[in-house]
Amino acid sequence: MAQQVGKASAPATDTQVPTPNSDLSEVSADIPPVLTKKQQAILAREAELLDIAKAIVIREGFAHLTMDKVAAASPYSKGTIYNHFISKEDLVTALAAQAFKQEIQLFRRALAFDGNSREKVVAMHVGYSLFTRMEPVLSLCVLTSRTPLVIEKSSPQRLASFSELEEELVGISDQFLANGLESGALVLPEGLNRDSVVFANWSMAFGSNALMNNASQSCCVSRIAQNYSILQNANLLLDGLRWRPMSADFDYFQSWKRIEEEVFAHEVHLLNELQTTSPQDVI
Repeated sequence: MAQQVGKASAPATDTQVPTPNSDLSEVSADIPPVLTKKQQAILAREAELLDIAKAIVIREGFAHLTMDKVAAASPYSKGTIYNHFISKEDLVTALAAQAFKQEIQLFRRALAFDGNSREKVVAMHVGYSLFTRMEPVLSLCVLTSRTPLVIEKSSPQRLASFSELEEELVGISDQFLANGLESGALVLPEGLNRDSVVFANWSMAFGSNALMNNASQSCCVSRIAQNYSILQNANLLLDGLRWRPMSADFDYFQSWKRIEEEVFAHEVHLLNELQTTSPQDVI
């Protein structure tokens, strides 16, 4: 594909240089310790293009994301962009992979929280709730990326990498459940397997946060108290499983606050900075 005049890729050499440490929200968090300058340039350019694509989705929605718009907003030719992403759907899958990378880091920190097995699950919900509010587009990309049209038009390599990240994330989720079972705080009733519990926890978290963040004016959402609604939903699920301590015997509201302070203080600070108005707390 012919390149547009005045737009070109940044030159690069093969000299090896160390890669600096980075925040979990940056794509470079997954760069190996030593890369060539050319490899660094490629990854940096891809991260730049993903930022542009995300900005377009924020302004106009998924339906209006096009490769032409990404090219127009970038210093690179359309041909260069296609060297990174084979389609706009491939871009969406790459954004979803960014979401999984961030969620993996947040879930690992939640798993390391100094609390009982059920508090660790609460910590996972705190981290995920913060993430969906800080990165609403990325969190919805995860669902969009699993639709048939997006899968069909994403590259096999991108899909394989995305599936690996998903398996890693599910594996961490499995560990939360294993902690409860091994400690005796949770005993699964006959006929209920581990996979069903992990799925119920994930679907509750995704659905609750998606509705609270994107459908606040709907009747079902607007009529409930917003504060701690995600925690209340989690308690309904975990109490139903009889995961001890039960919410009637333990103050998980205090746990939520402690988790925000001890585990996710940085994310809470960033979210507060992002909020230009005074929206209701949705936790």
